[in-house]
Amino acid sequence: MNGTPTRTLQADVVIAGSGPGGATVARELSRKGKKVIVCEAGKYHKWFGYTLSTVNMLDRKGMSFSREGNWIVSGRTVGGGSVVYGGVAFKPPEWLREKYGIDLEEEVDEFYDEVPIGPLPDSHIGPGARKIMEAARKMGLDWKPVDRLIRAEKCKPDCDQCMSGCKEGAKWTAREFLEEAIGHGSQLLVQTEVERVLTESGDAVGVRARGPEGSMDILADTVIVSAGGFGSPRVLQRSGLYEAGQGCAVDFGRYVVGPSRTHNPRKEIPATTGASFLEEGLILLSAAPKSMMYAGLLGLSGPSGWARLPKVLQTGKTLGILMMTKDRVEGRVNADGSFSKPIDEDCWAKLNKGTVIAEQILQGAGVRREDLTALTCFAAHQVASVRIGGLLDNDCQTPIKRCYCMDASVIPEEWGLPPVVTTVSLAKRLAKHLTASVETKVAAQNPA
Repeated sequence: MNGTPTRTLQADVVIAGSGPGGATVARELSRKGKKVIVCEAGKYHKWFGYTLSTVNMLDRKGMSFSREGNWIVSGRTVGGGSVVYGGVAFKPPEWLREKYGIDLEEEVDEFYDEVPIGPLPDSHIGPGARKIMEAARKMGLDWKPVDRLIRAEKCKPDCDQCMSGCKEGAKWTAREFLEEAIGHGSQLLVQTEVERVLTESGDAVGVRARGPEGSMDILADTVIVSAGGFGSPRVLQRSGLYEAGQGCAVDFGRYVVGPSRTHNPRKEIPATTGASFLEEGLILLSAAPKSMMYAGLLGLSGPSGWARLPKVLQTGKTLGILMMTKDRVEGRVNADGSFSKPIDEDCWAKLNKGTVIAEQILQGAGVRREDLTALTCFAAHQVASVRIGGLLDNDCQTPIKRCYCMDASVIPEEWGLPPVVTTVSLAKRLAKHLTASVETKVAAQNPA
């Protein structure tokens, strides 16, 4: 359907996407001697720390909106969303083991042993975050430093570039695992988008992809679709699995901000402290948007936001709280790139509760009530669009045999917390399953 391929490549495993899921599987299997080809639709961006560079690393240059007009942020670069995330770490939810029988304790421990994960030292918690933490604790909230995927020895305390790529190399990204995979012989094809899975008699035999030189077929024994919460269902739909993308979940976020009369202006690491309300699917973190994002969110807020645009000039004195809340599995991801993702009433209730709490904390931290601004909502962390227990079995295999899915889209329910640790752990588990399956097959063929 996309013309005759200009060339054919051969591998043991082909992976569509280089985010935390795809990069982890590539690393684990290449360590076992497998020939792996990773296709990444984005570029290998290396210019970090600036608004323009961040925009270039986002899907559709950051202009991705649902049919309802909700702004959805996702990465499109080597390393996927891990390059433009904040580096906040939460372990997998208990319900993944209790309801689905997926125990990731071993894989989580492996990841924590490999990557420094934990709260940043006091020296890296800025004055704004301290003011917010003090005010929250006076309200009786369990506000404390949160786990970060950041190496403190490389991190600069007066840097606020976590979500712009991290020029210092302090924040863990999937690129680290991908580079290790390449060191073990894996091949990375950038600006190469997988269009569909190739099949024979119901089994996956490779993928059809399009890169700078045109269309190509990559033949492989195993196909792993790791194109992200919105990308993976599109690939699978084009491969004949039309129910992929029927329902999805995101984490809707909102900043509440305001200039503090007492805050000593200084750049500081965002999201170093916070509080979680896990039963409600709501977390609050000490974080203010950077100037351009601040202006953009105000602009999307309509006339009430436009009137506050002059306050962007005071961003250096701004205190802010970021809330993230889970929504329901609903909406639709379509093969043509469009998608539906409404904000339901329950999600609005959580956001409103978080807004009230954030306003109270910020007033306690020195922001006048009349200066508080609740910015328009946005969304990230796309999950549950190709769900375990739905389209996927517990090993993340699709109805197409030897075709697996591995990214945040496989998480079977809405959660409300950053999914990186869970995704990496699931990917490690899948790599072990694939390795064990091959060893069992070899043993059966060679009983002696």
